[in-house]
Order: sequence, then C-alpha cells, then structure tokens
Amino acid sequence: MNIAYFNGNFLPKDEIKISPDDRGFLFADGIYEVMKWTSGFFYDLESHIIRMKRSLKEISINWPEEDTFSGFAHKLIELNGLSDKQALIYLQVTRGAAPRTHYFPGPEVTPTVYAFVREFIPSGILPGTGIRVMVKEDIRWSRCDIKSVALLPNTLSFQEAHQKGLGECIFFRNGLITEGSHSNIFFVVDGTLFTYPESGYILSGVTRKNILRIARQAGIPVKEEPISVNDLATVQEAFITNTSAEVTPVTALGSHTVGNGTAGAVTMLIHKIFHSEIAAQRG
Repeated sequence: MNIAYFNGNFLPKDEIKISPDDRGFLFADGIYEVMKWTSGFFYDLESHIIRMKRSLKEISINWPEEDTFSGFAHKLIELNGLSDKQALIYLQVTRGAAPRTHYFPGPEVTPTVYAFVREFIPSGILPGTGIRVMVKEDIRWSRCDIKSVALLPNTLSFQEAHQKGLGECIFFRNGLITEGSHSNIFFVVDGTLFTYPESGYILSGVTRKNILRIARQAGIPVKEEPISVNDLATVQEAFITNTSAEVTPVTALGSHTVGNGTAGAVTMLIHKIFHSEIAAQRG
C-alpha cells in the first residue's frame, strides 16, 4: 500500500480526495518540488527547501508549515519501505480550495499540501552513451524560475520529442538556447563549460547548481553564458541535468551530431565526480 502525505496526515494514496474547487485544479495555482532519496539521504536537501520556499514566496502562497517538509519527507520514505532504495519524492502545494475567481481568495484559505514517494529506477543509459534531443522555440512564459505546476507547454513539447523517439526537447528564445522541457542543459566548447545564466527564462536546478560547483572545483572553465542556435555545430559536448536524470550526455542536438556522437571527456569527468560524491555521502 502506497502511503502519501495530505494536509498534515499520512494516508493510503488511493483514499486522498482533493476538492474540485482547489485552485491547483482550476488554475494550476501552485508549486511543486522533486527530491531524490539515495539509499539513506536526500541529495542536497537544503537547496530543494530553499527553492521551494522561494517559489511559494514568488506566487504569494503562505504555507505556515513549510519547515515540516524535511520531516514528513523522511517519514514517507520510512512508511513506504524505501529507506535502503533509491526514490523520488514529489511535493505539491496549491493555494487551496475557494470559489473560482481570478483574484486570490480573501481572507486566505488553507493551502492544499500533497506529497508522495515512489521507487526510482535509473534510466539505464550506460556511461559513454547518451540521448538525442530536439530543438524548438521556447513557447513557455517568462517566469520559468518559479517551479510552478503550470507545465502544459513543457509536457506538450516533451510529448513531441517522445513521439519522435528523442530524449528531451531543448528550447531556444531570441535565438539562444535556454533549457529543456524538464532539465537544464550544458555545452562544452573548446574545453569551457557553458550554460544559460539564472533568469526568469530557466529554472535554477539543484543538480545544475552542484554541477557548476563540481566543474569549478575540478578546474574546468565555466561561463554562465548562452549558446546560440546558430552555433550548435561548434558544440563538442553537451549534457542535461535534473534530479532524476542527474548527468545525461546528449549525442545529437536536432540535426547536429555532438562531437563524435558519444559522451565527451569533460562530461564523463563531471559524471564521475558527481556520482563519487553521492557514494561518499552514502557511506
């Protein structure tokens, strides 16, 4: 039986009921967070909590119990028998249930808080291999820095990639590569690591943050600068990052083969250090 968290209680997941007047259902008026459990700990828990709190603040949701997230996340792992496994936890906080109006309910209503866990099975992509991705114009709004549940443009774009047998959809805006439908993207050109800078056009990924740290500590030159769509042919390596994909090499960007079509040396070095850090923390 899968146990989930709902508004302060631990319940069988199939017994949870959410109001049809919930603003998350009516307006996608809410935020979410996803963390990875790695057989004993949540990877960079602090950064996930900081990002969650920022997203809540940016859309003016007041969740007084926001500091309880870490506690019930660990409890969910325990209740679902996943302590010695890899798992993902999903948290969603909406503004709550209220009569449908475009303005926020006043006085404030109690937010709806829902979280569940599931065992995480790695993709099976072998070191040195990777995925092919499509490249298309960014059709999303200009506040991608908020981890909002309003993901229709992302899901439509990823579905398009999926139907073409591709592993991700990478966006460009004003001719510059921003990020993927559910990932950040990095490029290597002449030994330097490039990625789009933090702004309203990308989500500041927790894995992204740690990859930048790892690269700098390893002596890899880093530039938080965008790559132009017109310069994709000059890219020698590329990889995407997110909580579940971690560090996944990209072997083709649209019609452009990346390097020799396999993961490059910089990508594999970062991949190795990232997983070595996790193994060291696991003990």
